[in-house]
Amino acid sequence: MSNNKSIIFMVMAIILAFYSHICFSFHDATGRSISLSDFKNKWIIVNYWADWCDSCIEEIPELNNFYKNNQDNNILIIGVNYDNLPNPVLQQAIRKTGILFPVLQEDPAKVWRLGEITVLPTTYIINPDGDVVRKIIGPNTEQSLLKIIHNRLYGKKNIKEKKNPIA
Repeated sequence: MSNNKSIIFMVMAIILAFYSHICFSFHDATGRSISLSDFKNKWIIVNYWADWCDSCIEEIPELNNFYKNNQDNNILIIGVNYDNLPNPVLQQAIRKTGILFPVLQEDPAKVWRLGEITVLPTTYIINPDGDVVRKIIGPNTEQSLLKIIHNRLYGKKNIKEKKNPIA
């Protein structure tokens, strides 16, 4: 009988883990809920930044351009504040830095298994299947991000992590 209970418990744990992953949602700095299903079939760019990081500040205009020019291309860019600032302070930092793209209140690192962030800025590119296909350490440009996605779509899929040559 205890074997049956163990099997039932394991099955329930697997179902719960699967269900919580699908139903998990984030909140952006405005309080808007963003579900994992909102990311389905889209390229996702997750950018870690801080308002004390000069390289982060320098790349924000490029990320803003990327956001403005690619909203309709099944590509999402989201920011994550490295310091995990409380929301009122986070909103102030967003205004101070001029960020136009959504910034999450929660760190998505565990959901997407991104690992530890040790250098800023750090950017992850996640394909429409939900797989992390690139980790970039250092600042990006709109063109460098588009080139990475283009290369992933049409070839050159051999590099998973590389220091950005622009840095």
